[in-house]
Amino acid sequence: MEEHLRATNLDSKRHEQLVIPSDIPPIEPPQHHIETTPPTWKEVENTVRRARTASAPGPNGVPYKVYKNAPDVLRFLWRLMRTAWQKKMIPKAWRRAGGVLIPKEKDAVNISQFCPISLLNVEGKIFFSVIAQRMGDYLQRNAYVDTSVQKAGISGFSGCLEHSSMIWHQIQMAKVKKRDLHVVFLDLANAFGSVPHELLWAAFRFFHIPDTITTLVKAYFQDLQFCFTTPEFTTSWQRLNVGIMAGCTISPLVFTMAMEVIIRASKWVVGGQRGDSGFRLPPLRAYMDDITTLTTTVPCTRRLLRKLEENISWARMKIKPSKSRSISIVKGVLSDLKFFIGDDSIPTLSEMPVKSLGRWYDSSLKDKDQVQQLHKDISSGLQSIDHTQLPGKLKAWCLHFGLLPRVLWPLAVYEVPISTVENMERKVTCYLKKWLGVPQCLTTISLYGDGVLKLPLTSLTEEFKCAKTRVQMTLHESRDPVVSNNAPNLATGRKWKPEVAVQEATAALRHADIVGHVQQGRGGFGLTPSRPTWNKATAPERRKMVVQEVRHQEEAARQAKAVSLSKQGQWTRWDSVERRKISWKDLWAMEVRRLSFSIRATYDVLPTPVNLHQWYGEDPNCALCSMPANLRHIFTGCKTSLTQGRYTWRHNQVLKSLASAIEDKRTATNSIPPPAAPYPPRTTFVREGARPPKIVSTPSERDQLRLARDWQMLVDVGRQLVFPPEMAVTTLRPDMVLWSHTLKKVFIIELTVPWEDSIDEAYERKHLRYADLAAEARGSGWKTEVRPVDVGCRGFVATSTTKLLRDLGVKGQSLRLAIRAVSEAAEGSSQWLWMKRADPSWGPK
Repeated sequence: MEEHLRATNLDSKRHEQLVIPSDIPPIEPPQHHIETTPPTWKEVENTVRRARTASAPGPNGVPYKVYKNAPDVLRFLWRLMRTAWQKKMIPKAWRRAGGVLIPKEKDAVNISQFCPISLLNVEGKIFFSVIAQRMGDYLQRNAYVDTSVQKAGISGFSGCLEHSSMIWHQIQMAKVKKRDLHVVFLDLANAFGSVPHELLWAAFRFFHIPDTITTLVKAYFQDLQFCFTTPEFTTSWQRLNVGIMAGCTISPLVFTMAMEVIIRASKWVVGGQRGDSGFRLPPLRAYMDDITTLTTTVPCTRRLLRKLEENISWARMKIKPSKSRSISIVKGVLSDLKFFIGDDSIPTLSEMPVKSLGRWYDSSLKDKDQVQQLHKDISSGLQSIDHTQLPGKLKAWCLHFGLLPRVLWPLAVYEVPISTVENMERKVTCYLKKWLGVPQCLTTISLYGDGVLKLPLTSLTEEFKCAKTRVQMTLHESRDPVVSNNAPNLATGRKWKPEVAVQEATAALRHADIVGHVQQGRGGFGLTPSRPTWNKATAPERRKMVVQEVRHQEEAARQAKAVSLSKQGQWTRWDSVERRKISWKDLWAMEVRRLSFSIRATYDVLPTPVNLHQWYGEDPNCALCSMPANLRHIFTGCKTSLTQGRYTWRHNQVLKSLASAIEDKRTATNSIPPPAAPYPPRTTFVREGARPPKIVSTPSERDQLRLARDWQMLVDVGRQLVFPPEMAVTTLRPDMVLWSHTLKKVFIIELTVPWEDSIDEAYERKHLRYADLAAEARGSGWKTEVRPVDVGCRGFVATSTTKLLRDLGVKGQSLRLAIRAVSEAAEGSSQWLWMKRADPSWGPK
């Protein structure tokens, strides 16, 4: 390996200066000069903020996370960067890199079949990211890089997507309108590893890069060394005498500059095709080392290829004809016309397909084969996941994080009909239902909808629509006028069209600007977060807003369908419960049976006798009381279960969990020192003609326990509760009583575990039950609050319970943990009742 590395990184002509070709069109002196002062604190801070936290560290092992979470350390690094800039010296640690080898092919065995990825220390990457940002802005503001041809390394462009979409559009237009078009995909041999450093410095001189920045970049490349680590050994340090490093923050931009010199020296020999909008399309499209020529005549194509070959040879690089491909369309029909690089012919598309910029091209010039292959990949991926020995929830995790991300790019770039995507989703849904242990009759709203029980799963159709919407807006709102004025409408079939979806979403967002911020729920004015306005949003923000609106419309369609479902849509009438959101972390911690029970119980598809009678004609009666046994009957309506104390046991389990959360808050409040007496308000002197100072109002505390330190509590669990006689004499036994002698205040708390549809009814019933007791306690001089709380029998906590906990000062993580504990207690107890539904002998779990 070391011999291979030394051979590939050796440049015998590294000291021979390259002279820019004399026939290259000259460029104007820069009108906007690049900043040559040391990096500012804001530049360094923004660079670290944008950096990916999970990025692998370099040889020193320090990740970005250190500088993201330690501003003082980052400020110290910033001072070191300023010193390095002023002395024009690059620290040695910034010029050393570890590395790994990533296979480029499936069964890679030869070292040439691996792609080297360098892992540099993040300190140097931050420093050169600032330089790259400055250079990119300088090149873009002075129009030194033709972004209609080369978009790599320039921020603000989706170059790969725009290039591949426009190339495909030109090919399709040539077919449809019976035109001539000749396309050649050129492959450079080891372009990143063979670009000479002298070409980089020639590009710096050509684009008038100041000496200060040129000196810093040269000092960096002058002694750039790396080593690679494998499971068996680690190589010695190798000097990079030629090429650039994959993983370096400055290398992509300097490579783009070098390729721009080659492109500028070549593209002037021919003109491009004129589009339907009147704009002339470029004859060349390049993204890093991927070069594609698009011309309308054979002589122009040959002239352009000869010029490219000449300039690439001047740059000491080579074209690989065997890996290049050509497409010749004559009057709308594919031709077998061949082109040559030197004496070597370029294979045609009929001989061998080619993949360029993430898109496959074959002799049919259609995406039918790629769509079929995508369908096969999804089917084989689902089968591979299904054949593993993993539990169902982990299979769903593999689907979400393994298979789906792999198919999103093909769905975005290929012409896939929406009906085909829906067919793919049906197959995915079948496997998901199997893995989660739910019946096939379960509606897909339960899996992908943002309903009362939100699962961390995404709909393939929804992701497809969002991807196509994103591509549509990227092309039509591109900063490149050549792309935006010639952008095609994406083909997705007749059922759904991205351009229509974008128009509808845009109209909805503009209408929302007119209406303004609308308050939702009962939280009060200003509680719900405001959304950005369409008129003030930037282009990326608008794209994000449109995609979010498409998701909102998809969810609205699911909600409309759910309302029409008499059984599985009952949850749409639960207005007084908190919605549950199961994250992947929660999913990993849940038992598979518990997850299956939770989903089936929420949507009433458990195999109850009534459901079994409807599905298979079995006996619909309850095994305990011989009454028709639907899910509501089993959980809350069976008289035998009530007599045996099953519902009382579940009620007590939930009460213990709720009482534990309130007891923790009570003991914590009683243990802190009493509040200090408030100072009297101070009179502020206001001069004549002056304005009074603004009074900053602090939000009122909801913690009603904070004003006393003698809170006591009784819970009706384990022993009979006796209501404190100093307040009232009664035989009623509320579930909890919380009082303070200092404040003369008492909370009467009554818990109910009802069927979710009956939560409001249960609340009113319990409130009326203790109205007389509260009136008697008020007559004794006590401030009394009757607080009925409800937790649904399927684990859905009512808003009355959440409000009580918040009023008592339980907030933040403590509130979330308390709600989860109460929910799990109700759901787990109901699951035990379900398991014992046919057992006449009762025993608590």
